[in-house]
Amino acid sequence: MPSVEHETPIDLLKLDPTVGVWLLANVFDVKVPDYHHAHPEATDMRVLVPRTFHADGVLVYRDAADKPQFAVVFEVQRRWDIRKRRTWKLYTAQIEAELDVDAALLVLCPDPAVARRYRDLFAGEGLSLSLRPFIFTPDDVPLVVDVALARAKPALAVFSAICHLNDPEVEAAFPALAEALRSLGPTQASTYYDVVLSRLPVAARTHWEAFMSTAMNYEFKSDFARHYVGLGKAEGKAEGEARAVLTVLEGRGVAVPDDVREQILGCTDLDQLDTWLRRAGNATTIDDVISV
Repeated sequence: MPSVEHETPIDLLKLDPTVGVWLLANVFDVKVPDYHHAHPEATDMRVLVPRTFHADGVLVYRDAADKPQFAVVFEVQRRWDIRKRRTWKLYTAQIEAELDVDAALLVLCPDPAVARRYRDLFAGEGLSLSLRPFIFTPDDVPLVVDVALARAKPALAVFSAICHLNDPEVEAAFPALAEALRSLGPTQASTYYDVVLSRLPVAARTHWEAFMSTAMNYEFKSDFARHYVGLGKAEGKAEGEARAVLTVLEGRGVAVPDDVREQILGCTDLDQLDTWLRRAGNATTIDDVISV
């Protein structure tokens, strides 16, 4: 089951396709063709044998007349899988053949060791058809602290922040993140705020809330944000986190058996509660949150 860590970068690229172009230009120094707008494309790749391969995200960049100019296939790869040597080629080849455009494959590997293995895998293909995937880790993405850049590209500011969630310097990005939220309408601002709030570690989350409520006088607009902040202020950290998990699950319509509810409320491990809270933001069943 896809996790919040897996889905959040993909959602951000769909919210703002310029993030993919920015990564190609600024992380890999790639000049992309001019384009006017972009649309998400179907992510299922079918072959003659009855089998479907599914990419994480596909964006097609088009000119003003809606003619495709190039495409970006986006993958979040958390673990080593030797089969990607074949399937990644299928993703890009399918798009290129169907639309008659070049397709770039952007691969985010949260684990640097996994990224190195994939880079080595594609460094020497032997007889196989060559593929040049653009493989990067969170450390390769610069932390956006420039307020003007964050205002112009809010999704990029959030994408950059979630790449550096466990870095002490992430707090340096708070003013830029706040300005990014300020530049958006209430609905979008609430969406982006929840992305940041659900992914930050406990200590950084506390500082983020304090910054937004004092320095920025921010009103927490979403149900999740209001419930979470209210609980966090009224109760101890562990109990507040546990109740936040249940609040998010209730909001998503996920049934929580009594024994699991007791397990969550009785947990005092903040790291474990933080993991459950992040999972809850994307859960459809309780098994998506509480797993062995």
